[in-house]
Amino acid sequence: MTHILITGASGRLGGAAVRSLLTLHPAEEVHALVRSDEAADRLRRIGVDARRADYADPAGLATAFRGIDRLLFVSSPVLDPDERLRQHRAVLAAAASLEHVVYTSVHGGDHDPAHAATEAALRDRGAATVLRNGFYTEPFVTAAVEQAASGWIGSATASRPLATASIADLAEAAARVVADPPGEELWELRGPAWTYEELARILSGLLGRPVAHRDVSVADAGPFGPLHAAAAAGVLAHETDDLRRLLGREPRRVGTVAASVVEDIDGHL
Repeated sequence: MTHILITGASGRLGGAAVRSLLTLHPAEEVHALVRSDEAADRLRRIGVDARRADYADPAGLATAFRGIDRLLFVSSPVLDPDERLRQHRAVLAAAASLEHVVYTSVHGGDHDPAHAATEAALRDRGAATVLRNGFYTEPFVTAAVEQAASGWIGSATASRPLATASIADLAEAAARVVADPPGEELWELRGPAWTYEELARILSGLLGRPVAHRDVSVADAGPFGPLHAAAAAGVLAHETDDLRRLLGREPRRVGTVAASVVEDIDGHL
């Protein structure tokens, strides 16, 4: 028996990873780490052993990790890099005796202080896999679908592509890695690149009305401004083959994600 624990299981990535792992691994050997009773109850209703602990609670982590063989460590959402690193070190300390750790890092993780330090600690540890997840496709698409009500979507990307990835694909890849760890220690996970012009055409078809694309300033791009600027500089354009290799199929394209987002939004109107 190989008992696997997924942290951050109440979040979008961790929750999707739990669901994917249940299709690959016996349910009685799948465990989830959450921070609330409500989240624990939801997971228990689908037959998953839910354990409560916080990344900032070393004693709670040590208790939660008892009987676990492998860990899927979803990185902390805390924005402060010093606090994030403190939390990551607490997780790694609790996981010191586990046979394998899979860590979800980020695109450019080697340039982020907390992620880079965590990746280095895992290299020193050995028996670890680092997944540098690309930016999620869904937030870009969801914002565009909402803006499309005006008849247009805007971007400050200078028509350059973004190689993002769907949350579902990243979660499935993580589940596959922790269920059967590969020999390679580092994976750069990106989906097929897309542009906002392409997304406007896709939304026109999905919504049944014209949706145009307009160039806007970085400031007018709102919360996505910094990422649009990075795309305009070519930083987000690079595709990789790693996600396809882990999935054993082509990753979801932006059109597939957009169709799902539109269907979900329509279902909640």
